[in-house]
Amino acid sequence: MELEGAIWVAEIWAAADTRKKLGEQAEAVFLSKATGMGLSVAKPWGDSERYDLIVGSGRRLWRVQVKSTRYVGERRFSITARGCTAAYTEDEIDFLAVYIVPLDLWYLIPVKAFTPRKCLRFYPEDKSSRGRYEKYREAWWRIGSTEARAGRGL
Repeated sequence: MELEGAIWVAEIWAAADTRKKLGEQAEAVFLSKATGMGLSVAKPWGDSERYDLIVGSGRRLWRVQVKSTRYVGERRFSITARGCTAAYTEDEIDFLAVYIVPLDLWYLIPVKAFTPRKCLRFYPEDKSSRGRYEKYREAWWRIGSTEARAGRGL
């Protein structure tokens, strides 16, 4: 998504007025980005699973939980990596996809890289500090995107 896509993203976020709607919109942006990178995406029926989407790369399926944040505080963006009460585990999800809305930026983080942490902080605009999760920024190849692997999808 180029400038035109970024404008569209900003417009849909301005229309959201509940956390549930914000989550649904983040999932929609993920769907657009992932399918544009050659991945297949499925949505489980209902919302009883700990993951939001199933992503297929042709080789395997991944359970992905999508989180997003719009607010920056103290030079960082934060998300809570848990459901209603408990932190996510390897038995429940494979990846956490974090969307930094104002920057139209994604982090694709394997569950092993953040558990048992519940609060994750991102510093994408701080050039002097390499945050813990920077190696997962736009790492679509981790879930099997051949376009990302070839450098075409970013």
